Amino acid sequence: MNWKLISKLKELLLNRKREILKQIAHLEMGRNAQKERVIEQGDAAQKEDLVRLLDHFVGRGNEKVREIDLALERMAAGKYGICEICEKRIEKRRLKAVPATRLCRKCAQNFEQVQELRQHPRDEIMDDA
Repeated sequence: MNWKLISKLKELLLNRKREILKQIAHLEMGRNAQKERVIEQGDAAQKEDLVRLLDHFVGRGNEKVREIDLALERMAAGKYGICEICEKRIEKRRLKAVPATRLCRKCAQNFEQVQELRQHPRDEIMDDA
């Protein structure tokens, strides 16, 4: 893969990481403000739901930052653009669309199918408990 494309994708990843970190900081401020907010007894469940939702968004943001960091590490190691499963080159088009990807399109589709099969509808109910 050419250095010009890698450099461009690296810049894109770093910019995205900065954006996500700003969003996480904003969400954490909102979450902390909600936790400190004094409310009436009847609104406690609503406050708890909102805090849980904000926690979820912060977690997703942190997950995306980790994915970006892994892509940057792979760039530094010269392994960027190589699928972690089949070890074939990831299409440039896919890298441009999803720069933090670690899987080629085919392996990503297979991975998602396996994940869908592993998730049982009952698991969603159990997670809310």
